[in-house]
Amino acid sequence: MLLKEQLQKFLEILNKIETINELDAECSKFLGKSGILTKEFKNLAKLSTDDKKDAGAKLNEIKLIAEKAIEERKSYLKQKEVERKLSDETVDITLPVQKKFGNLHILTQEIRRIKREYQSKGYLVLDGPEIETEFFNFDALNIPKYHPARQSQDTFYIENFPETLLRTQTSCVQIRALQEYGAPLRMISIGKTYRNDKLDATHSPMFHQIECLVVDNNPITVGHLKKALQQIISFVFETDNVLLRFRPSFFPFTEPSMEVDCCYRKANGKVDLVTDGNSWLELGGSGLVHPNVFKNCGINEKVYGFAYGFGLERLVMLKYGINDIRSFYNPDPRILTSYASA
Repeated sequence: MLLKEQLQKFLEILNKIETINELDAECSKFLGKSGILTKEFKNLAKLSTDDKKDAGAKLNEIKLIAEKAIEERKSYLKQKEVERKLSDETVDITLPVQKKFGNLHILTQEIRRIKREYQSKGYLVLDGPEIETEFFNFDALNIPKYHPARQSQDTFYIENFPETLLRTQTSCVQIRALQEYGAPLRMISIGKTYRNDKLDATHSPMFHQIECLVVDNNPITVGHLKKALQQIISFVFETDNVLLRFRPSFFPFTEPSMEVDCCYRKANGKVDLVTDGNSWLELGGSGLVHPNVFKNCGINEKVYGFAYGFGLERLVMLKYGINDIRSFYNPDPRILTSYASA
C-alpha cells in the first residue's frame, strides 16, 4: 500500500476513534518509534542525495498532515469528555460533608515496604539528584558517547545547560555512592527516572526504578547475584514459589550481563509466580559490575560486585493486576482510593 493511501486510511480511522486511549494507540502505529512513517524516515538513508531530498520533503508533508489531524481529533475528544463530566458528575452541594482520611498511594506503600526490607538487611537506602550530568548518568557507567541512549530522542536534556539532563536511570546513584563510600558497599536506590517515551498503557516519560549494588573486597560471583534476585522477587510478590530464568544480555556497566525472567501463570488479571507455569515474564536486568565502572569511580583496588534493577511500576502492575500505567497518576480519587487499598 502506498504511503498516501496509508495516510488516508489512518485519517479515516482517526475520525471513528472515541477515546484518548484509542487515539494514542492508533497514533503509535503511524508515528511511534516503530510506526509506519518512522520506518519510512529510516529508509531515507538508503536513497541517493537527490532522492533523499524529495522523499524527505514528501514524508514531512505527510507527517504534518497526520499531526494536525491528531491534534484536531484530540481537541474534539477532550471537549467531549469535559461535556460528559459536566453532565454526569454533578455535585449536590446540599449534601452533608463526609470526613475521609487520605490513603497512601500504592506506589508509596511498595516503596516504603521495599526500603524497610533492605534496611533490615543492613543496606544503605540512597537517592541522588534527578537532574544529572552526563558523567554520572552515562560516562561513569561505561556508556560510550555514540550509544543511542544518549540521543535526545531517548533522553530529556536541559536547555542551555550542556551535558545536563533528567536522569534516565537510578544507576547514577550507585556512582555517587561508590565515590563517597568506596568498598565494601551494600546499597539500594528507589527513585524517579525520566525517558523521552510517549505516554501510553505500558510506557511513561516518568517512572520509578529500584536498583541494588553490592560491592566487596572478597570475590562475588553470579551465584551470589542469583540468590539476591531470588530473595527480592520472592519478597516483592510475597511468595516463595519463584522460578527464575537468566538470559545472556548486554549492558555497558556489567559483565557478564543477564536479563531476569520469572515463571508465571495468569489468573483473574493478576500474575501468579509459580514453579510449574508454562510462561516466562521479563522483569529486569542484572550482572557483575564492569571493572571500568570501579575505575571511573576512583576505586583502583581489586573489588567485586553485582547490580540489578527493575521498574517499580511494572512490578506493581504485575502484582496487583493493573493494566494501564497511567492509572498510577490519575487524579480521580476513586481510582487512587481503590489502588491505595489494594
